Amino acid sequence: MGTVGFVGVGKMGSRMANRLIDAGHQLTVWNRQDPFFEENVRPLAAKGATIASSPAEAADSKDICFVNVADGPSLKEVCLGAGGILSAVTLPKLLVDMATVGPWESEEIAAAAAAKGVGFLRSPVSGSTVLAEAGKLTVIASGAKEDYDAADPYLASIGEIRYYVGPGENARYLKLIFNLNIFAQMQILAESAVLGEKGGLDWSEMLEVITSSVAASPFVKYKIPPMQKRDYSPAFTLGLARKDVKLALEAARRAGVDMPVTELVLNLQEQAMDEGLADLDVAAVTLWYQKKAGLEANDQ
Repeated sequence: MGTVGFVGVGKMGSRMANRLIDAGHQLTVWNRQDPFFEENVRPLAAKGATIASSPAEAADSKDICFVNVADGPSLKEVCLGAGGILSAVTLPKLLVDMATVGPWESEEIAAAAAAKGVGFLRSPVSGSTVLAEAGKLTVIASGAKEDYDAADPYLASIGEIRYYVGPGENARYLKLIFNLNIFAQMQILAESAVLGEKGGLDWSEMLEVITSSVAASPFVKYKIPPMQKRDYSPAFTLGLARKDVKLALEAARRAGVDMPVTELVLNLQEQAMDEGLADLDVAAVTLWYQKKAGLEANDQ
């Protein structure tokens, strides 16, 4: 078993860290002191994890250090900032980032890690908190093949399905592609369901039938049960979804690719956020469509 650092143990990170503990690894964790610190971090400590005072302390002398933070600026801060991972007294052998960030942001961290002789694996994940808790995330990894081979025994505790997709920033692009598809699906699911409700269909029954139709992707299937209950508590917030869509559009701009559908998705997300829905689940765009259709009484 190995020595593992884990920087960023929020809703997703804490569940992934828990899987690593259950696999027998010796874990040191760090998270910013956010409102959910006690909820996410203390259970890990109760199972034997050490709580570090800085990312550098979490990473110090480790076989591998995982990072799971919200965005590129946060990744840069915990890796390169004061007390960051790459300022550890004894650097980790391998740094594995699991966040969704822009390829250009990732390249900066990769260059800094390489300058210090630390392997860097881009390893974003796809899936919900439920899948993270069960160790059934999909892991997409890119970087040096030897770094992937070294990380895979640890990744196996986190992801039931794992893909090595090549060198460099390949995994960053593929994760953005995943997210663009599911956020576009979310918009059409929400607006079509509201059309059905307005037309007189029973809300729960209609959604149940959709799960048995050709339209039922895995994403749709796990979004529909909470939608049936009109429960939009966050598994992945609308605000974070907007962040990822903006990353994809910036990647497209840099690559010279026109993405009109993605631009529309961003516009619709931002209109929903203007209604105060940013901190609810991405499925809460449904509430915005309902309001526009005059169905506010059905909101919960």
